[in-house]
Amino acid sequence: MKKVVRAFPFLFFILLLDRFFFLPGRMDAVWQHDFGANIGDPIVFSSIEIISNFEIQVKKTNNFTNCYLLGCYFGNLYLIDAQNFTLSKYSEIDLNTIW
Repeated sequence: MKKVVRAFPFLFFILLLDRFFFLPGRMDAVWQHDFGANIGDPIVFSSIEIISNFEIQVKKTNNFTNCYLLGCYFGNLYLIDAQNFTLSKYSEIDLNTIW
C-alpha cells in the first residue's frame, strides 16, 4: 500500500507534464466521430482553438462549439460538450490509407 501511495504523486506529475507539453502535438490530426455529441465530422486540428488547457472551441461553418478536453491518448480524442456534458470520442483518421 505504501508503494501505491508513493507512486501516485509520480504518476500524477507525469500526466500533468504530458498534458501541458505533449498533448497539443498529438492533437495535430484529422479526427472522425465515433460516439457521443457530434460536433462535426471530420474535425481538423486547424479548426480547434485551445482557450485553456481544458477548454477548447471547435469552429464548424462559422459556429463555435465549446468543449472540455479530457485527453488525446492512443489515437483517440475525448471531449465533453460544454452545454449538455456528454462525452464524445473521436478517432484519428490515417490519411495515408484513404489516398
